[in-house]
Amino acid sequence: MGFKKFILNWKVLLLIILLIFSITIINPKPTSNCIVVTSVGEGAFYNKIEQGTIICSAKMLGTKEEKKISDISDLLYFQNKKGYLIIYTDKGSKNIKLSGNNIFNISADKIPSSNLRFGLDIEGGIRALLKPEDTNVSINEIIDILETRVNVYGLRQAEFRKVTIGDEKLVMVSIAGGTKEEIKKLLSREGKFEAKIPLTIENNSEVYFGKYVDKENEVFKVYILNSTSIKINNKIIDINEKFKLKNIEFDIKNITSDKVIINGVVYTDKDIKGIGIPPESNYLGKFGEGYQYRFGVVISQEGAKKFAELTQNLKRIYTGKESYLSEKIYFYLDEKETNALNIAGDLKGKEITNPVITGWGKTEEEAIKDRDSLKAILKSGKLPTKIEIVSIDQLSASVGKNYLYIILLAGISAILLVSFVIFLRYKNWKISLGIIATMVSEVILILGFAALTHWNLSTLALAGIVAAIGFGVDDQILIIDETIKKKEKYTIIEGLKRAFFMIFGSGLTTIFAMIPILTIGFGTFKEIGGFAITTIVGVLIGIFITRPAFAKYVEYILSAE
Repeated sequence: MGFKKFILNWKVLLLIILLIFSITIINPKPTSNCIVVTSVGEGAFYNKIEQGTIICSAKMLGTKEEKKISDISDLLYFQNKKGYLIIYTDKGSKNIKLSGNNIFNISADKIPSSNLRFGLDIEGGIRALLKPEDTNVSINEIIDILETRVNVYGLRQAEFRKVTIGDEKLVMVSIAGGTKEEIKKLLSREGKFEAKIPLTIENNSEVYFGKYVDKENEVFKVYILNSTSIKINNKIIDINEKFKLKNIEFDIKNITSDKVIINGVVYTDKDIKGIGIPPESNYLGKFGEGYQYRFGVVISQEGAKKFAELTQNLKRIYTGKESYLSEKIYFYLDEKETNALNIAGDLKGKEITNPVITGWGKTEEEAIKDRDSLKAILKSGKLPTKIEIVSIDQLSASVGKNYLYIILLAGISAILLVSFVIFLRYKNWKISLGIIATMVSEVILILGFAALTHWNLSTLALAGIVAAIGFGVDDQILIIDETIKKKEKYTIIEGLKRAFFMIFGSGLTTIFAMIPILTIGFGTFKEIGGFAITTIVGVLIGIFITRPAFAKYVEYILSAE
């Protein structure tokens, strides 16, 4: 077999393509001496530095020497200075006036060196202690909803534990990734979602409901009694009172001498059946001086009927070729209005099950975070009670990033040592080189899988990679033995067939051994699950990708000799 035939073999090409893809996904970057701003609160930088800004250096006006900003502590060095602070960022230089008694109130992280995500034990994170307002609510129900929020939002790793202090039942949350502000926004929100359409009704006039619920409209006569109450048919309703008409909940927004505005609830969190559907409704792009996002939601049929009931009472307003209804639909999260959208004229009296939510952010990163937070809250649903954040603090890594360098050093040492031993046994440096290349390829492919799926690499997950590589070395020795050592008994092809029969058997045994550990890992012991997943992925990568390519390499080496 010639080199050209070897390199163009589909098994070898597949390995090369996947290696390039994995390296692209991992996106390794040289170590940066800059920091990226994760949040800005009230203080010297408020409205002057945006979230997502990269800061590389700073100096006081009138001084020559710039200070490199490689950590947040480097920036805090200027906190008690007086004068003008010049900050050099990826968006140009910024001048900040300092009074000498400044509060920076800014948080930042080092720029990630790759797309790989590491667990709490390596990177640290945020720990929060949560207290439910209603003590009769199930803690497990709260944890289930919060876990859904965290997973949808895409934070790296989250651990939830029930904690009892005296008579109080609390929830302790430890999360890798994210800032304190993000965590507060995500966990403390009750998640009460409502979409309302207002109706402006003149005194002594009529509205109609029932056509879509009962197949026949019922007439409701509205009278204004005074500035604080109205009468609908024979029922008197005060301004702070909620009431129902044909199973639609209303509240009074405003009363004047000749008009009353009532808000009708068309959708609630219980009506949301899906997020981000249809896919073509999802959008993120430049809008004015910021970024706009959109995503679709799927609404229940009951919610769609309410939409039709309310919109049948609205007027169509024509603006050129387009028409809109006389009122907007308003979206509220925890009683706070988040956005308001025009309703197209042709939707009057229509049962709409797929409305689109829109939002806006000053920067692309801010828009993405706001969108993901809203999606997470809508998908997880409303919490059964309000949550108070008792405490929130930074969580230190238990082993730290130095552990990664130790693992890397140990891995390189192991690969070189194994290759040297194999060279002593087979007296063939080309075989040793092939084993080194195969082991390195497997590590890259496993890390590529971790980056692609946003899997958190904890210490046990890294141990799983080591286990998978060890399994791979055994297979490679098996391939070499069945071809080189037994070539007097079998042809190269026959030897490879015998080797792969044993490799498949051994691989399946390892995978089946990992399944019980994987099952436990999806329950209480998530870190063990990380070990199982990386081991299984490593074994599958070895069996179907690297081992066939290595076998072709051995065949090429032996045919050349």
